[in-house]
Amino acid sequence: MIQIGNGPRRVLVVDDDPEVLEFIDVLLGVEGFSTLRAHGGEEALDYLSGGGIDLVLLDIAMPGVDGLELCRRIKGDAQTSGIPVVVLSARPGEVAASEAQEAGADDFLRKPFDNDELLGVVRSKLGR
Repeated sequence: MIQIGNGPRRVLVVDDDPEVLEFIDVLLGVEGFSTLRAHGGEEALDYLSGGGIDLVLLDIAMPGVDGLELCRRIKGDAQTSGIPVVVLSARPGEVAASEAQEAGADDFLRKPFDNDELLGVVRSKLGR
């Protein structure tokens, strides 16, 4: 179990695709991470307001508060600005990566991502 303090590292996974949420939840769970699933930006903001999130993985394309806006809000709030944000996107080209960086993302992975690459980025951002 990957821990800091008294419990496992908590990763908030934000995507409007239930299959992606399930897949990442299982992948990270096997590696000892505790995950929370949010189906969109508004739900993610609710989780973040409760504290205790160590990392956010989020998709760009979501209805309502999209991933880029969510990233801006996370990085623009003093209470959450230190939480690493990794943006995942299926959008082609380098535009999505550039937009993610401009929004304050700490890293960017293109979907479909390699499982080992995702795990490596999560471990890296959590100092493991």
